[in-house]
Amino acid sequence: MTEPVLAAWLVQLEKQHPKSIDLGLERVRAVANQLDLLNPSYKTITVAGTNGKGSCVASLDQLLRDQGLSVGVYTSPHLRHYNERIVIDGEPASDNDIVMAFSAIDKASVEVDVSLSYFEYATLAGLWLFKRAGVSWQILEVGLGGRLDAVNIIDADACVVTSIGLDHTEWLGDSRDLIAIEKAGVARQARPAVIAESDVPETLRATLEALDARVYQVGREWQLHDSQLTLPSGLTLPLVLPKGLQPQNVAAAAVVLDVLGVNQGASAIRASLSTVQVAGRQQQLNWCDRDVWCDVAHNRESVEALVAALDAESSQGACHAVFAGMSDKPLLDMINLMSSHVNYWHLPPLSGLARAAEPEAVAALLGDQHCKCYDSIENLSSRLFDATEAGDRIVVFGSFVTVGALLSQFDQRPSPITPPLNLEPTLNDTYC
Repeated sequence: MTEPVLAAWLVQLEKQHPKSIDLGLERVRAVANQLDLLNPSYKTITVAGTNGKGSCVASLDQLLRDQGLSVGVYTSPHLRHYNERIVIDGEPASDNDIVMAFSAIDKASVEVDVSLSYFEYATLAGLWLFKRAGVSWQILEVGLGGRLDAVNIIDADACVVTSIGLDHTEWLGDSRDLIAIEKAGVARQARPAVIAESDVPETLRATLEALDARVYQVGREWQLHDSQLTLPSGLTLPLVLPKGLQPQNVAAAAVVLDVLGVNQGASAIRASLSTVQVAGRQQQLNWCDRDVWCDVAHNRESVEALVAALDAESSQGACHAVFAGMSDKPLLDMINLMSSHVNYWHLPPLSGLARAAEPEAVAALLGDQHCKCYDSIENLSSRLFDATEAGDRIVVFGSFVTVGALLSQFDQRPSPITPPLNLEPTLNDTYC
């Protein structure tokens, strides 16, 4: 009997575990131990935080690969294709490789009599494929929190905490103080813990110090002023970054490698960081003479950053927002932050995602603002061209799912969107 294709596996994984989000390390650690994944011979960096993880991970990947090192990168969720979650030396894992990893994980979980969640399978698949590929470094992005997230089964050589914001409060706590404690849980005794935000709750540093981690916080152990970075080693260099990336998150990548003793000159660091790209983060493209901004901003802090970027670039035309998000997000705050910039709101549903806010519920929050609800994102995409004019700005934000769907179409077709979209939603994933 042939192995099922990746899509079939994903459908199976969505259904087989009783909880979509099942925090805790006991089950996933048992399977990882069975697969001999817990003590890698190569270096591991774990990246946690509310916002900015993607930029930091991409920067680490770029810095290390530019030195000729082999790097495995695990992130979540994906924008367009599941394979984006597991990347080795800049290339997403193939369907066949992921299916092979799933088969090994499935066998091991039966052997130890453990049921795993969708996310736990993804995490273990990344670890399994990195070991198989013989990478020199693995970069692991935390999916939710830190202390109880599946990636925390690995004792990382260093960690980064990019920022602390109010997100996933139903699992992590209803205050920044509590959320900070959860994210600090990725740190290890006597190993570096880099903080990329100066204004963090006191509980973050206190928890890191209680764990006896070596703490390096911006504004204290390292400095960033007007894009001038001073590393803990004393090396100083100017940062020249692509649009859309927050300097502190990119700088943190250089800092953590600096304290790990990865020797790079100022010119090499600057050159690497100037080429970092992260899809869906203030990503701009031209579509039929429309200025399109795609940003996965899904909480107050990330929308604030998006608004600041929009303010920095004037637009002569009308602004159309394509907005859809999860019902447990601060939708009203996000709307209020964007309202003064938006002339027309386009509200699609996120079909297949139980946590998604219905377009009519979002419309109610908009009040008397000009908006239109759609019965499918396919319907919205086919009408977006006619609803806009050359010179208009289109801002797509609020969810990874929305941005991923629209990006796929904009990238593939320079003409108005008409074919159906393949969203590949996952019912049991932790989508933001």
